[in-house]
Amino acid sequence: MKELFLVSGSRAEYGQLRPLLMRLQTLKNIRLTFVITGSHLDATLGNTQDEISNDLKHINVKIDRIPLKHYGDSRKDMAISTGEAITVFANYLAFKKPDLLILIGDRYEMFSFSVAASLQAIPIAHIAGGSTTMGAMDEFLRHSISKMSYYHFTTCDIYRKRVIQLGEDPNRVYNVGSLAIENILNIKLLTRDELCQDLSLNVDSPFCVVTFHPVTLDYDTAEHQLKELIQAMDVNSQYNYIITLANADAGSRRINEIWREEGKLRGNWTIVPSLGSKRYLSTLKYSEMMIGNSSSGTTEGPAMKIPTINIGDRQKGRIMVESILNCKPIKSDILRVMDIAKTQEFKNIVKETISPFGDGTTSEKISKIISGLVQNRKMEVKKQFFDISF
Repeated sequence: MKELFLVSGSRAEYGQLRPLLMRLQTLKNIRLTFVITGSHLDATLGNTQDEISNDLKHINVKIDRIPLKHYGDSRKDMAISTGEAITVFANYLAFKKPDLLILIGDRYEMFSFSVAASLQAIPIAHIAGGSTTMGAMDEFLRHSISKMSYYHFTTCDIYRKRVIQLGEDPNRVYNVGSLAIENILNIKLLTRDELCQDLSLNVDSPFCVVTFHPVTLDYDTAEHQLKELIQAMDVNSQYNYIITLANADAGSRRINEIWREEGKLRGNWTIVPSLGSKRYLSTLKYSEMMIGNSSSGTTEGPAMKIPTINIGDRQKGRIMVESILNCKPIKSDILRVMDIAKTQEFKNIVKETISPFGDGTTSEKISKIISGLVQNRKMEVKKQFFDISF
């Protein structure tokens, strides 16, 4: 039996990983452990471990929980938290000794796990490498995880080429599409009536989805940027706003404090720590637009055929399709693109937008590749640097 460990550290990851979990747990000669850590175990961010436990109780997967101590909200605190996480994960992996560790994305928990694993010669498969985010520390964390990984599952061909550009052998880099797109195409969503009842909204009132994260390479300006966004939202008070709180990044506590403080003064805001995958996608489906600086605006937004208002530099460098309107983090520019998003002309453009992130079969492709790897090959950690021709 091969021991496969799949790791998740945030609410956004679980919804994407769920279809992959369902497929991996059916593979022969594989014992699957789902490791949850980070914000999944944080009550202030939705305590999503409860949702996960309930959702997976009838399938063949073991759930391990690894709590992490969160030291604070500064960059120094983030560095200290990362160092402690490496120690915690190193002890865990030394005891468990998995045959393959599967990581997704670019958060500090994934980086810490990859350091702890690679230094113990545990093979890593990395999902969603190769993208760029110039405004966030995710940029170098993601590429660092790729360099510590042996197998790579990218979401589009451009990102595959970037991973190869990092020196990874093309034979180990697979373009499989996005797990987020698979969820959108296959999950049964709530009806509008069900969603509005669940969130206590008037079923006839238009609403927008808002998620604003700190810009971790420039997070000193996050509070000012958020206040500019709030002023723009107030001008468009005809909308209800469903606001999901920021991830556990440096600067996120203050952002979430502002949301809660300002929310008490406004009757058209609904603030939730986490919507969960099904409610989140359902909310996007019926929304007028999604607003903020989340990577979801570059993937789920276009696939759901809704306008995305992408604010500032956090996602700068990602693929931007026609349904995404980029703007500066100032009130006047946010209002400008919100006005464009309201027009029928732009809504028609959005309807015709085609996502570049696959056809909804990502988990099937990944599971088939992993099955072949664990059945037919010894898990590798040695690799040569692949030089490209200039």
